[in-house]
Amino acid sequence: MFEWLDSELLIDQLIELLLVYDVKGHILYANKTASEKLEYARGELEECNIKEVFRQEFSDIKGTDFFDTGRLESGKELSIYRKNKSCFPTKISVYPAETEGTYLLLAEDISVPRELNAQLHSAKEEEKENIKRQNEFTANVTHELRTPVNGIRGHVMSMMEKIQDEELKKTLDIILYCCNNMSEIINNILDFSKMEAGKFTIEEKEFDFYKMMDRVIATHSNEINKKGLRLKVDVNDRIPGMLIGDELRLVQILNNLLSNAVKFTMVGYISIFADVTMHVNDEVELFFIVKDTGIGISAQEQDKLFQSFSQVDASITRRFGGTGLGLAVTKQLVELMHGNIFVESEKGKGSSFSFSIKLKTGQEDTEDKRSEVFAAWSEYTDTEDADATEDFLQFGEEANCRELKKRMDKLVLSIELGAWDKAEILASTIKALVVQGDGDIKKQVLRMEMAIRKSNYDKSMEMYQNVREMLSEQMAF
Repeated sequence: MFEWLDSELLIDQLIELLLVYDVKGHILYANKTASEKLEYARGELEECNIKEVFRQEFSDIKGTDFFDTGRLESGKELSIYRKNKSCFPTKISVYPAETEGTYLLLAEDISVPRELNAQLHSAKEEEKENIKRQNEFTANVTHELRTPVNGIRGHVMSMMEKIQDEELKKTLDIILYCCNNMSEIINNILDFSKMEAGKFTIEEKEFDFYKMMDRVIATHSNEINKKGLRLKVDVNDRIPGMLIGDELRLVQILNNLLSNAVKFTMVGYISIFADVTMHVNDEVELFFIVKDTGIGISAQEQDKLFQSFSQVDASITRRFGGTGLGLAVTKQLVELMHGNIFVESEKGKGSSFSFSIKLKTGQEDTEDKRSEVFAAWSEYTDTEDADATEDFLQFGEEANCRELKKRMDKLVLSIELGAWDKAEILASTIKALVVQGDGDIKKQVLRMEMAIRKSNYDKSMEMYQNVREMLSEQMAF
């Protein structure tokens, strides 16, 4: 009857319901989808009138012969009825068929999208409520945690001023260090919670850029010196002295990046670079780079870097600690200050984090204070070109031998003075420097580290001498 019925197999694959009817509404053809969705046996629909299928649209028409074809128009949304009188919504399209006086109707089932939209809306509302409860819980918990931590810190600091016993001072120093770590974790969790709730704001106040940089560097210099690392500072003096922005959050960004650099770098150097990349009217864009010669990150692992509660490797958490929130918070802070953050790194060859932020310029201070600040930086800055990490780690090479000798000399002095904290850090860096050596030297260094951790002077000196002798045998030491 219809030439296109030769393609019936293809038509049956349509997801739309297809009906062909005449001017009296008699259904002449229904595809497989229509029969299945309307729950009719195949061929049974051809015995029906289309008024039975769209009964709500034709409910006011009595009799069997009269039919108004104009009521079925393309673009209409109509309820289509199953055999059992239940219905679902459709959107129809109507076309004249090839035979005069016949029409082709396609009905798209729109019940599923509507249902999904309703479910999606409900899920979003539920998620908002969950986030609200979660943020309230986080704020309460972090507040409750902060109070005892601050209390412990205050009491420990008071005790340190009165106690003379060096061993007890060492214990108190460890407690203080743990309190500071706990405070940093609490602050990161609280900041992240505020950001997720959209309640985090950036303040705009005038601050002295160079004094801020001086404080940031001084904060990390002690830990850098403890690990025997070099610090290189390159800050362009084109940067205005007085800027307007959120000094506290800029310090937080730099502290997070520098803390990671120090944490993951055992030998070599850490460098800080800052410059102006744009200065238009009262707006200035600053660009920073924090580079290290640490453990590095592979290309595959870099995708996880800025994700919440994520570290590139589970072993990183075990070895170095952390919640995985630091860089997630850092990224969001940079973006709130209208900037971007990037990373370049290679496993075993260090990392370079760069970021830009936009600030406003304030009143320029006519008094030149920058020379004093640069003088303070100079005592931390090593002007010599630092060797790449892989050169340090190549056991027996000149750079490796030089670093080992330097740290072994400092180690024996630390043991003699009873500076066990510093000795432990030095032993840890020596272990990293012999990682490519043979099994015997690695075992001896590990035994030396264990003795130092126990503050055992005699055993530490014995192990030190053993390691020194083995190094002398294996390289020009």
